[in-house]
Amino acid sequence: MNAIARPWIGLVFKCCAALALIVAFVLFMRMQEDQSFIDRYRAEGTVSRAVIIGMERDTLTTTTRKGRSRSTDIQVLTVRFNPKSGLKYADYTGQADIPSAPPPTGNPMADSEFSDVIWVSNAAFEATKVGDSFVVVDTPYSGDGPELFDDIRDFDPSSYYPGIALSLIAMLVFAVIGWRISRASAVRGAAEVFPLPVPGAGG
Repeated sequence: MNAIARPWIGLVFKCCAALALIVAFVLFMRMQEDQSFIDRYRAEGTVSRAVIIGMERDTLTTTTRKGRSRSTDIQVLTVRFNPKSGLKYADYTGQADIPSAPPPTGNPMADSEFSDVIWVSNAAFEATKVGDSFVVVDTPYSGDGPELFDDIRDFDPSSYYPGIALSLIAMLVFAVIGWRISRASAVRGAAEVFPLPVPGAGG
């Protein structure tokens, strides 16, 4: 390997190690954020029955700081539910008689109080139709809107663990390789600057 290239190769591996650590940190922070979100719904949420009154597919377009556009397909369910339900998430045991929204009045302003949207996966969107009902959890004062009860109940932060672990392993591997290359380059450089004397040479 070219002796001049060695230090740069070691630096590249060290940069890769730093990037892997950043990825692990981002995944950890995202896990913490999702866990905090779920914990709030579990602690403060109320349960009600929601009825689908509209379905829509849309495309969400975001622009990065470099001016590039990124499009993401989203699936939205418009539901009618009861944000004033008195049944707390912690008290819900699967009973059938749970609060639902009152009948529509025909007044858009009054009815809008009991309707909101839920973003769902494509699989959930394909499996539902207008008129279907399901259980949702809402936090009245957060403004986040209702979430599917199953999503709140089944959330498991361990789904983030493999990504975090792989990122940390990659960081360790890159760091060790970078350190070994840098150390070997330093030793070779020192040998070239201060060569060992050849036996029998000289006066």
